[in-house]
Amino acid sequence: MPAQDKTHLRLGHAEYSIKDLFLMGLQTKVFGLEEIKDSELPVAVVLVLHGRTDNQKGMADYTHGLLGEIERLSKGKQKERDIIAVTMDQRNHGTRLKEKIPNLSYDKNPNHLIDMTACILGGSQDVSFVISMLPSYLFPNGDRKITEWVVAGHSLGGNVTWRVLRDDPRVNVAIPIQGLPLECHLPYLKARALGMNLAFEPPLCPPTLLPILESPVSDSAYWGKKILTIHGGADDVVPYAVGKEIITGMQKKAQPGDVEIVILPGIEHTVTPEMVQHSAAWVYKWAISRERV
Repeated sequence: MPAQDKTHLRLGHAEYSIKDLFLMGLQTKVFGLEEIKDSELPVAVVLVLHGRTDNQKGMADYTHGLLGEIERLSKGKQKERDIIAVTMDQRNHGTRLKEKIPNLSYDKNPNHLIDMTACILGGSQDVSFVISMLPSYLFPNGDRKITEWVVAGHSLGGNVTWRVLRDDPRVNVAIPIQGLPLECHLPYLKARALGMNLAFEPPLCPPTLLPILESPVSDSAYWGKKILTIHGGADDVVPYAVGKEIITGMQKKAQPGDVEIVILPGIEHTVTPEMVQHSAAWVYKWAISRERV
């Protein structure tokens, strides 16, 4: 089946330079490095994460559009930082694919709950690994400093983004797109199982997994972080309704403006140009601009 054309996500912006970078076997692509080579500003990095059954190529047009739109917003204004973006394949996806079945849902994969949890936890660890090692690989002479880390992800990538927000204090700005915190994982995958007339009990839902999925979350886990969570109003794959109580509760506890919820009417489980625009405005506001407008 031919790859889906996503060039509309570039928003008419030109493609950015791409550098292949291998971090001890983990293949990443760095977007926009050539464009900032003559600058001495600190650097913000956006780590862009793809969804289940997709790969990092599937987020390339989003990434080009994101950087292009941030550049448009920055024109004629003072910047606090330059911006680059990094993509990578999730575990068992793209160049890391070993077996297709674990990426599928309950109808083909009875371990769906286990595999999804493993992918979210492993993906979060991968992001933290990249944050730890990328500065040394990109700027071994210490001539540039990365001073802001942003994570944006769609679907599974959105789930991973939420987990990184919870676990890694180095990430303060994030854009989960059609994803939910792990605290919502159990009810929404239970609903998926029941929708397929499957009994949500062992071995489909192992009791040994519950301590991970039901672990308490500190009130301070998301405090002070700038979170833009984007959802499709017609998304029945990762429905916002499942996470609404937790996300709105988080927004009520946050400082005004720190957590923003965007629901796009009529949009199913897909990335749209409007989502790229919202993402760029959020990154520009919290990671690039000298003024928090």
